[in-house]
Amino acid sequence: MGTSSSYGGQKDKKGLLPNDYDENGGKVPPTSWKGTKTEFSKYINGNGGSGVRGTASNFVKASGGSNALVRNSGAGTRAATNIGNLFTKISSQGFEKTFDELGINYRGKSVEEICSSLVNYIAKDSNTKDDAVAREASTNALVEIYKYMDENKVTFDAMESVPTELMDCVFCKYVENYIWGKILNDLEICLEKHANDIEKTISIEREMKLYVSNVVSTAFESEGMREKIFGNQSAEAGVQELYCRCYKELEDY
Repeated sequence: MGTSSSYGGQKDKKGLLPNDYDENGGKVPPTSWKGTKTEFSKYINGNGGSGVRGTASNFVKASGGSNALVRNSGAGTRAATNIGNLFTKISSQGFEKTFDELGINYRGKSVEEICSSLVNYIAKDSNTKDDAVAREASTNALVEIYKYMDENKVTFDAMESVPTELMDCVFCKYVENYIWGKILNDLEICLEKHANDIEKTISIEREMKLYVSNVVSTAFESEGMREKIFGNQSAEAGVQELYCRCYKELEDY
């Protein structure tokens, strides 16, 4: 699972807590970090609380809202932008020139080795929790390239460009894994503490990840979004808009 065992997830800053916050057992709003975790823990134990959608909404609100989350998703924005720019370059100038420019030696290398080099390009930093989430999301997303090549019995040498469906799949897989990773990083401690049934834990994780995946797909498929990411020299503005739409959708549930 994620890294929150040692991290413990986000904590409320005392000066930013709502007026009705009471450390001595009073009302704890679900949009505080403590309230978000309490409601999620109740849901895990079958005692009501916030379900998957409510938990995702509370997560965004406790993080300061969708705009604040976008501002605090620097590693996620950089990695998604790198993926967008990578595919745009490959589409316009081919694998060989693009990989040569990036210093990626793909001749005679396995798909796993090439994907590992691509991860280092997409999310090279590993200094912060956000960096770690972005890097893991990159690894999970690039698995789709390996699966595509294995299923279609092709290699990088034989591909003139990245098929559109593969570009979309890898990019969306990255974004959903990154957003899901941020949620899990802050709420996994609840699962570890309160879920005694491993099957239920897996089921809750799967349900939340599917929900995030559907939100990302809907936002990505909205009019003009794909062109903003793959049709420009720099995908950063399109990536930030996509994240904002996704976080806003999660928040507004």
